[in-house]
Amino acid sequence: MDLPMGRDRAQQLARWLKINYGRQIDVAVADTPFSTAIACAIACKETGIYLLDFIQNMAADDAIARCVFDASGDAAGTSRQPFPRNTAAFRSVYGDDFAAMLIKEANKSRSLRGLDAAQWVYKGYGLFQYDLQHVRADEAFFRDKHWFKFDECLARLISELTEKFKKKGDVMSAIQAYNGSGPKSVVYRSHVEQLIRFCEEA
Repeated sequence: MDLPMGRDRAQQLARWLKINYGRQIDVAVADTPFSTAIACAIACKETGIYLLDFIQNMAADDAIARCVFDASGDAAGTSRQPFPRNTAAFRSVYGDDFAAMLIKEANKSRSLRGLDAAQWVYKGYGLFQYDLQHVRADEAFFRDKHWFKFDECLARLISELTEKFKKKGDVMSAIQAYNGSGPKSVVYRSHVEQLIRFCEEA
């Protein structure tokens, strides 16, 4: 499977992240096993292919706010195991108003990508794609649109990576577990490993 972006585009996004949010990232990774390059690489992997287009015509924080992706469980040919498996499952627990708000935010992002509106609750929020499965323990992040704020997204990334590191014992295994398990997580790990090298060079 090909990398989501090559060296030049990865370095372009890494430079943008360091210019706009570098100090916040440096503070967040201090005294952790992780690095600024790792945070940039995960952003490249998770949202970079779209974010690079967004930042051409949008302020930094506005571009971050539009990182609502992953229609798994609703889009044709996709499936999903964690809650919510699809929009109907989310709506049955959290109701129409919450679902409608998330659908509206997803459609704003779809519009920027040249896609028609859909009645789907998307599953990934923020440039590091904090998964909607966390709504049960961290409802405010989604209900109050905390993915609009870089520091909120970064805090979740470092928290999740730290939790995985404690269980796995090494950085790359923690990064792999951030994506889950199985063959796709192995590919994810290899992609991020290469993207880290690109971002270190930026």
